[in-house]
Amino acid sequence: MKEIIELAGSLGKAIAASPAAANLRAARAELEKHAGVLETLKQYQQQADRVAKLEDENKPIEVADKHALQDLHDKLVSSDIFKKFTASQMEYIDLMRKVSDAMRSQLSETEKA
Repeated sequence: MKEIIELAGSLGKAIAASPAAANLRAARAELEKHAGVLETLKQYQQQADRVAKLEDENKPIEVADKHALQDLHDKLVSSDIFKKFTASQMEYIDLMRKVSDAMRSQLSETEKA
């Protein structure tokens, strides 16, 4: 059991040292330097949560709410800083998916039992 935990720790260190993780850290640091983009992202998340809550409660979503969400989305995707951040996130997520797939492929026989 100890060996497995040590291997997991080594895998975690390798992932943290990967180019995908380094790119994500750099993109996040760059994003955090831009208060305006961060504020737009915060507003977008709040508006998206509001719309999701209305949907969950089967309440009508006003046109103004939809427009506000779209306007905030448009502001975000027009930002090169945000584009770089999301591209870095996708690269990292892809790496994690590949790691997960590789582990799952080795466990498939064990999990069938």
